[in-house]
Amino acid sequence: MMITRSTIAVFEREMKQYATELRDIGLVIDREPERIAEFTHLASLRTINRMMIPPEYGGEPIVTVGQERYYGLSCLERVIAIEELSAGDAGVFLGSPGPSMSSVIISALADSQQKERYYSHFLKGPAWSFFALTEPEKGSDATGIGTRISRNKEGKLNLDGQKYYIGNGSRASIGLVFAQTNRTPLGIQIALVDTSVQGFSATPLDTMGVRGVQLSHLTLDGFPLAEEDIIGRHLSPTKRGLWGALQTFHRMRPGVAALALGVARAAYDYVKEQRSVFSEREKVELERLEMRLHSLRSMIRSAAAEIDADVQKGYLASLSKIRAGALAEEATELALDLMGPGSMIDHPLLNKWYRDARAFEFMEGTTSIQKINVFQAYANGKMKHA
Repeated sequence: MMITRSTIAVFEREMKQYATELRDIGLVIDREPERIAEFTHLASLRTINRMMIPPEYGGEPIVTVGQERYYGLSCLERVIAIEELSAGDAGVFLGSPGPSMSSVIISALADSQQKERYYSHFLKGPAWSFFALTEPEKGSDATGIGTRISRNKEGKLNLDGQKYYIGNGSRASIGLVFAQTNRTPLGIQIALVDTSVQGFSATPLDTMGVRGVQLSHLTLDGFPLAEEDIIGRHLSPTKRGLWGALQTFHRMRPGVAALALGVARAAYDYVKEQRSVFSEREKVELERLEMRLHSLRSMIRSAAAEIDADVQKGYLASLSKIRAGALAEEATELALDLMGPGSMIDHPLLNKWYRDARAFEFMEGTTSIQKINVFQAYANGKMKHA
């Protein structure tokens, strides 16, 4: 379904209402991330829990405009929703139940049985998922994955390895784990993991920012797999595994940019609400920030629309992510400066957003990785009109 200007306005209006609920509990979840389970009755968290579930698998619309229903399935739908929700509280949004990042892989690569199995977790009630690629000492380098899928003496599949900095890993009931069957790009597989099965364990990590997502250390020790647990088993090796990871990064990068934009906007709005008189220098700085917010929003939405049309066109998403991460850091620093000495203590929300803003650099690839993507697109002639 095509998103029009009137649709965007409805998206923004409805998500703003949910953002208020996220803001109300943001500081509580920042202090005690595990308490998010106490708030799953809120309309905002119930909506996030069903975001990205297709209607054919029981999904309910997150936004309805006349006869049109939207499920958060397109990249453009998601960035509109994510910006507003992140302006409420990025940490709570990221720590909320729902299909989240793994849903992109499921939608693109899973067979109908796997989709039914995955989405059913969220139809029963609030449930969390995880996307496990990053490993200790290896980061998110898919070609360097140490986690292995192998066959035991009985010929059955086992999953062994460790994953690090995995969002919602310690509270999830289901998730995806990237692993190697052999040391080639085509040997990368994605396993659907039920965390209730013996052989899986997760430990929460203490972090400074976006604490609501409760980053975790996962350990898989002889975790039993069946053939039906391998995502994309019906596809050729070139259309799953590493290819699936790249598709996910392209589709989710505009969403990370929207997260950062939401935090930058929250900081800007907060200063405007808390102060009414500004010096000429301060007015100029705020006007410049406002223009950059509008410009970045346009770039992110253009990147999302471009990826919806052709998932291979990820360079604009990389540009958006670079700019959004930097702007979130600059906006929160400016807000603290404008609120004066002691603002880190006197304004706990600004303190939180300042810490949260530093996390976006490490989501979906650092600035260095994004610059490589942009350079490759330029060198290949894909950016000739940019």
